[in-house]
Amino acid sequence: MVAWEPSLVSEFKRLESEPSPHQRGLQLEKLLERLFQKAHFLVQRNAGAAGPRQTDLVAGYDNTWYIIEAKWEQHPVGTNVVDDVRIRVEGAGQGSIGVIIGVAGFNDAAVERVLQYRDRQAVLLIGEEELLQTLQSPELLANLLKKKRDQLVAHGRVHLGSDTTRKTRRRSTDDLPESSFSLLNGDHAPLPYLAAEDGFAELVFVHELPDVDWVVAGGSGVTLDLPVRRLDERGLIDLIHTLNSMGWTSSESTWSIRQATTAWHGGGARQFVQALSSRKQRYDGLEEPHHTEQVTYFDTCPGGGFYTLTADVSSDPSRVVLRCNVSFQLVGVPVDMAPLRQLFERYDGMATGFFRPLAGPAVQRGHLENHQILDAVAYVVSADPFPAGSSEAEAGSATTPQVVEPEKWVTGIVARNPYQPERETTPEGWPRAVDSSEFIICALRNHHPLTKKPKGYFLISWELARTSDAQAFRPVADW
Repeated sequence: MVAWEPSLVSEFKRLESEPSPHQRGLQLEKLLERLFQKAHFLVQRNAGAAGPRQTDLVAGYDNTWYIIEAKWEQHPVGTNVVDDVRIRVEGAGQGSIGVIIGVAGFNDAAVERVLQYRDRQAVLLIGEEELLQTLQSPELLANLLKKKRDQLVAHGRVHLGSDTTRKTRRRSTDDLPESSFSLLNGDHAPLPYLAAEDGFAELVFVHELPDVDWVVAGGSGVTLDLPVRRLDERGLIDLIHTLNSMGWTSSESTWSIRQATTAWHGGGARQFVQALSSRKQRYDGLEEPHHTEQVTYFDTCPGGGFYTLTADVSSDPSRVVLRCNVSFQLVGVPVDMAPLRQLFERYDGMATGFFRPLAGPAVQRGHLENHQILDAVAYVVSADPFPAGSSEAEAGSATTPQVVEPEKWVTGIVARNPYQPERETTPEGWPRAVDSSEFIICALRNHHPLTKKPKGYFLISWELARTSDAQAFRPVADW
């Protein structure tokens, strides 16, 4: 029979009632030894590496040695402890970093001393809040120490404590890519997004759907998930900016924001952030909104593949994100892991990130033997990137080139859902998540100028891909 082992947190709580400071300190050292071992550090107690004075713990991880001092006293840690650890770090040699764990916290002078010597001997500070977080989830420890070191060395800041929610400043959307297409209603007036009767369903209509199986090599693609915790609306927007800074947003992105009875669909990272932030405007006229709205964002990855970002955001003014996940579907495991590693380190996901091979075809396809007539109510329009007569050659080299208005082409349509609500007529393979949707957004197999409306449209096929918690759906129509 395996002996029951108490959790690290419960052991820490038990130590709070220990009357002897000396015994409490000894037990804390043993607890920290278990913590670092569970976090996959190589741990030595009472090591002489930082002599002449013995050190509570020395822990090695990824070619770095941490000289660890633990303090649990009545008063916050002061400069004397920082200086003592700093001297031992200097004696331990290059590649060593000091760590002070102060349950009672740190006074201002101690923090200033850490900053003063950051270029010579890096000393990291861990308070009670962060200690409890790592005792609860030891897999966070290595990334926490790396984040603290980066903040200290690169930015001259002491990373100490954290709020329960990642709060960020409001950011401009100017650096986010706009959508390559626009939505026009039946009278060709522009729409910021498409509002429709619908319900909760983690499904997003896409204009193009990459197939990670469409490669020469054999085998299958892989999936990778990044759960992101402790966000509010601004933190979610900051996540979009982070993905953009890594080159993982494009002008082909699409998104949906859903309430219990209404959905808003659109394209472009910039438009997504603007729509997410304009909750009051979107809710105008909405009766009894649900306490949570559901977000699904779709975009492509450089080199092949795509990802979905899904989140549940509270509808009240706090805009707390209750759940968030970024799910990648890639051609394979990348040789250059630096971008993904940077993303996972930033959002504390290193211990939870695993590549998993796809168990079946990445994209499922369906075709209609008898084409379904569609009732188009709006248009997805793109501008011709090479309008006739716009080049200098066509205008003549001796004259000033004239600006020619790009011709607008219909590359997709918004049509009334032909399979709502008669489920018995739904073709095999058609996703049930579309049942409640008032409209479907279709890509056009053959484009046509906006000024030349065809006699009618009909549905011919569809493509569907599933990530861990979303569906990317591409109905295809023709005329």
